Amino acid sequence: MKIQKIWTVSFSPTGTSERVAKAIVSGIPGIPIENIDLTSPTFSEARKFDSNDLVVIAVPVYAGRVAALAVKRLGGLTGSNTPAVIAVTYGNREYEDALLELRDIAESASFKPIAAGAFIGEHSFSNSEIPIAESRPDNEDLSIAETFGKNISDKLKAIEDLQAAGCPDVPGNRPYKEGMGQLPFTPHLIESSCTLCGTCVSVCPTGSVSMDSKVELESSSCIFCCACIKNCPENALIIDAAPLKEKRQWLHENYSLRKAPELYM
Repeated sequence: MKIQKIWTVSFSPTGTSERVAKAIVSGIPGIPIENIDLTSPTFSEARKFDSNDLVVIAVPVYAGRVAALAVKRLGGLTGSNTPAVIAVTYGNREYEDALLELRDIAESASFKPIAAGAFIGEHSFSNSEIPIAESRPDNEDLSIAETFGKNISDKLKAIEDLQAAGCPDVPGNRPYKEGMGQLPFTPHLIESSCTLCGTCVSVCPTGSVSMDSKVELESSSCIFCCACIKNCPENALIIDAAPLKEKRQWLHENYSLRKAPELYM
């Protein structure tokens, strides 16, 4: 089948899902590409894609499920029997039901997944002292994603009937496991280090960070994606809640062995 345009669709507070999506499409040459970022708190766009589009959807995993806010923002996007590639990024523990959930979301919105992948991204809790999949996706991961894109390109050229092409089987269970609930914490602000630069406000996907005479964080809407922590130029935001520090240490001790991307076609 002939593809006229490629779209990347990503929810990517710390940039990992977006990097994976863009690496995948870099392996599909000669077709115009446009990117849709679901991360901004002002995102409210409804869009319907054509049957001759290819949509690459990449989202993060939270506790073995697609991040709930990503699910919500994907709700405005629909296909027209549109071929799609679905990808999840996770912090080197497990992605559990997330890839199956994303496939179900895509199919219910009239997309036709033809390929799927689970990629590793640096865990949002990771830091230099307690690394968890530090700096991933790295060059090796992105090279795998690009080769994946080349294989997808070959598959598309061979498809004559999209309905007969078949959707790849992916791991996961229904009903899905229970996802991550609302955490009663926010990142902790070290006021003496804060310069009121506003970076944390601009990168927060939920609008949970505000700034007047000082930075304020709202726990009722914070999803603890750690975008504010990762992007703060002064390291003025940290994980300070004891349960999360304990979880970070546990992840570091038990999930440091490098995992490879898993691909399904």
